[in-house]
Amino acid sequence: MEKIEKKSPKQLYNKLLFIYTAVIACVVLALMIYFTTSMRRRYLENNLEFLQMAHEEAVAYVKSCSNAADYLHEELYNSNMELKDVLHYLADSTEEYQKYRLDSFSQYYLLDYHGIEDFSASAFEMYPSLIRLAFVSYEKGDLTAYTGGQGVYHTDDGKGTLENIRSGDLAQEGEFSFLKEVRDPNTMRSMGAMIVTFGADRFRTIRSSYELSELVVYNENGTMIYDSAGELPAEELEASRGAQQLETRLKAYVRTSNQDKLNVISYLKKIEAARMPFGRMVMIFAVGVAAFFVSECLVNWYLRRVSTRLDRILNGMTKVMGGDLTARLDTANNGDELDVIALHFNEMCEKLDLHIQKSYLVEIEQKNAEMAALQSQINPHFLYNTLEAIRMKAICNGDQEVGKMLYSMAVTFRSQLKEADVITLAQELHYSKKYMELFEYRYPKQFQSGVDCPLEYMQVPIIKFVLQPVIENYFIHGIRMRDNDNFIRIMVEKRGEDFAIIVEDNGRGMTEEEIAEKNWQLRENKMDKTKSIGISNVNRRIKAVYGSRCGLELENVKTGGLRVILTYRPQEGERDEESNDRGR
Repeated sequence: MEKIEKKSPKQLYNKLLFIYTAVIACVVLALMIYFTTSMRRRYLENNLEFLQMAHEEAVAYVKSCSNAADYLHEELYNSNMELKDVLHYLADSTEEYQKYRLDSFSQYYLLDYHGIEDFSASAFEMYPSLIRLAFVSYEKGDLTAYTGGQGVYHTDDGKGTLENIRSGDLAQEGEFSFLKEVRDPNTMRSMGAMIVTFGADRFRTIRSSYELSELVVYNENGTMIYDSAGELPAEELEASRGAQQLETRLKAYVRTSNQDKLNVISYLKKIEAARMPFGRMVMIFAVGVAAFFVSECLVNWYLRRVSTRLDRILNGMTKVMGGDLTARLDTANNGDELDVIALHFNEMCEKLDLHIQKSYLVEIEQKNAEMAALQSQINPHFLYNTLEAIRMKAICNGDQEVGKMLYSMAVTFRSQLKEADVITLAQELHYSKKYMELFEYRYPKQFQSGVDCPLEYMQVPIIKFVLQPVIENYFIHGIRMRDNDNFIRIMVEKRGEDFAIIVEDNGRGMTEEEIAEKNWQLRENKMDKTKSIGISNVNRRIKAVYGSRCGLELENVKTGGLRVILTYRPQEGERDEESNDRGR
């Protein structure tokens, strides 16, 4: 069967983060494109509306000027005095006209007479856009033009003006004119013409109000009056007069009108029509980037939560695989599938623990019974008597050191086989001292030991055989064989309700990294049983009897060596007095 590779929640987190990031990026990009397109469409609609408004204002201006010319023509005929003065100016010579003026002044008084000058002044007052009011005499061929605040000028060469009148071309760049015939009301004879000229400044104002719209005004004879862009001459515009043709030629949206022989063209370049302002594009981009990062942060926060919960589930499974059936998972009370998995996991661990206890308890009891049967086959008295006989023989032979070693060994042997499971600190320290004496005999003048325990703690109960493995560990891994200042001492302290048995030596010690690793293994009950059998056994026994908060802890000694701290809290009624009494 193929082995499935173990994967961490980070792998799932990275995959989901990549997918969500891609989705968010696509959504944000789509929204940015949508809003950009929508705003470009809105700008196009607004600009086309502005184009129409600019065109209508330009046409309205031309029409208003035409109406103004018609109104001035009508007003001339409504004023009999002014009309006569104009007719005499057009028909009479200069001398005759001056004589007529003098006669009229004398007849109507100076202050009450209204002539051509008054008419012109009134016209300029009524129409600020009027730049020139000219009168041309058909008989004399001269021209007099009134220019408002700039004065009056007269020319005898009116033939050119008359030719323009006959050809219908009265326009020139920057201005446009309207011709109004002046007839004698009595004879209906055409005496001359009144030329009303307006300026093109109003077109510039309209163009400045609608920046993207271009405006062109020219007459039917091809004279350009106003061109905001100057892209095409009037002849080419006239040749492509149709709106469709102009749109193709100019690559623009075009509006055209003809008003009083004047062509008004407004157009908007297609490339400019839907262009967004740079600031607005930056705003959309900034909002899109902000939305992306906010969404990414929210997704990252959510995925980290899910990943953390998955990590806890995997850690719980790892503990169970290591044999720790006490592992439990916290539920987030979210009501989702992960909570269901956590609940089912906890129920599974509880049922497995109960099953193991029921299934293996009988087997463990059977093994204990078999061990007890084997131990009962050994006659303790025979062993003690034999060791005592050997000890006495050694003493008789004068070997006091061997006798002491045999005595220490007999005491140690007796403590392991005969004492109850729970003894006093005094007993445990006594057996430990005898065990250390064996090594004092083994390493003469190289090793010293000591025990320090207050008298009030001597009768405190403790499970037996917890210090010997720790001491043995020192002689296996810590003693410095080439030095003669080796020592190990045992101290007992009370820390609140707990008791601490400290085994301190001056051996080789351990690095901080090794101590941190060992302490973690001791706390989690994960120490390698094949490398530290005694230490692991003591730690597991203490945690099993006194709870998981108790056990062994390692520390470095500043002067060199290692400190092992055994912490436990005696339980009420823990000591089996009857058993201890039988063991003495």
